[in-house]
Amino acid sequence: MNLYVHVPFCVSKCRYCAFHSETGASAEALAAFPRLIGREGALRAPGARPTTLYLGGGTPSSLGPDGLRALAAALPALADGAEFTVELNPADVDAALAEALRAAGVTRVSLGAQTFDPAALRFLGRRHTVADTLAAASALRHAGFDNVSLDLIAAVPGCCGASFRRSLEQAIALEPRHLSVYALTVEEGTPLAADVRAGRVKMPADDETLDALAEAEAALARAGYARYEISNYALPGFECRHNLAVWHGEDYIGLGPAAASRLGLVRRTNAPDLSAWASALDAGRPPPADEESLSPEDDEHERFVTGFRLAAGVRPDLDTALGRARLVVLEKLQRVDLVVALPGGAYALTSRGREVADAVSLEFG
Repeated sequence: MNLYVHVPFCVSKCRYCAFHSETGASAEALAAFPRLIGREGALRAPGARPTTLYLGGGTPSSLGPDGLRALAAALPALADGAEFTVELNPADVDAALAEALRAAGVTRVSLGAQTFDPAALRFLGRRHTVADTLAAASALRHAGFDNVSLDLIAAVPGCCGASFRRSLEQAIALEPRHLSVYALTVEEGTPLAADVRAGRVKMPADDETLDALAEAEAALARAGYARYEISNYALPGFECRHNLAVWHGEDYIGLGPAAASRLGLVRRTNAPDLSAWASALDAGRPPPADEESLSPEDDEHERFVTGFRLAAGVRPDLDTALGRARLVVLEKLQRVDLVVALPGGAYALTSRGREVADAVSLEFG
């Protein structure tokens, strides 16, 4: 089983972020969170021994060393050899936090650097500095973390071209084992969306964004990183096992406000409401959530499209009419250099195809 914990606390909201989180949480809410997560875990996954555990958010590192230790202690015992990932804001990381993570059994950290351009950090509304990222990486290495991932954002208005190339170079120089490179997107309900709609911000042209992503792929390939998923690169053996499990369609349980779960054909998403979540668990009830059951056909389609994100590609089942119809689409996409045939009958996105993956997926209905 794979376990995800959504930590819904942030010191401040980034300009572009649409993930559920709350700022200004009380000390009581922060202190109660590990206990409540433990209670939800006991209700939702009794006796589980997860093979992957991922703390995301929000900002897990905003819990501080004591809060992270308490949260790890409240969660189910992990299976032998499990991967345990925690997302960190560089501003929160010091020697004490790094040592607390090691003592809690964390095996992998994801550092939200986003950019090494101070102007881009200000535009994005990040609360950390470039110096914070460098200091965080050093503290994590001194604490013994070998499996460090960095997040980078491409296509930040006013900070493209040479700025992004410098960020790539600085990220590679830190020698992370894994990098995630995303294009900045405009999510409804965010301050960035309001600024774009009002004409206060002009996003880079599509060609400029695609050029930045292609430049990232080339630079990271030269440095030895393989692009194993549309936005993710890793040195051999350092792919994120939790995310691979999700993309391969394995079951996972999500704990915390707004966390999503997949159990067979059932999809469950907790309500994005910290107060309602806490009240239900204090009363001994599961938190409020939306549930839907997929048909076997919808489930199979979802697995096919999600698997298409991976470098390993997908293999159409030629014993079925649906598989043969997919092969026709794949061969059409191959002719326009969006898909490549792999040995063994699989098909994968090309570099060009990965940049327009959403449009490619629509070809399959």
